[in-house]
Amino acid sequence: MLEIKKGYITKNRRILLNQINLKFLNQHIYGLVGINGSGKTMILRTLAGFSKLTKGNVLQEGQIIGLGDKTITNAGLVLGDQEFISFLTLEENLRLIKNICRNKEKIDLNYWINLYHLSDFKDILFKNLSLGTKKKMVLIQAFMDYPEILLLDEPMNGLDEKSVNITKQLIMKHKQNGLVIMTSHYKNDIEDLCDYIFHVKEGTIVSEKY
Repeated sequence: MLEIKKGYITKNRRILLNQINLKFLNQHIYGLVGINGSGKTMILRTLAGFSKLTKGNVLQEGQIIGLGDKTITNAGLVLGDQEFISFLTLEENLRLIKNICRNKEKIDLNYWINLYHLSDFKDILFKNLSLGTKKKMVLIQAFMDYPEILLLDEPMNGLDEKSVNITKQLIMKHKQNGLVIMTSHYKNDIEDLCDYIFHVKEGTIVSEKY
């Protein structure tokens, strides 16, 4: 379970998040929908620990996180600013990440590379890969350690139709034992997956759909 209580963020006198109160339960999929700059990604980054609340708290399983060395645990992240090492290949980058994963002995990297049809690209340097291929790498590193929590910022953006379907199947499978929170510009892109959708506008939750 993740929770934001009375979450409030200001920067340069601008309110980025305003009195956010959200509780995310395990075995559910949640969507945060809004236009660019609405605050949906800020909520995700706050849960992940990359953005700090000015006021309020973030809790994981009832324990406050985001203070000192207490950060979110057992989570897979897809955030817009993630990068890999440019002079390593696709496979080398993913193998490097695998080696620091909690369940590295259980990770079959070839399975994930083949699942997203990346075998023809595994020996290409990251800097020479297309944006769509890079996005698949980001998704693989989030899924492959089988984390309890998935925080996914625009997970379908930049994917071909086949990869969208693969990603949706993985998200639905993850729901059986975990928690998924994802963002989208458009409700229609994620509505078929979500148990709950929160509409975000100007840093505030303006509506909810169950």
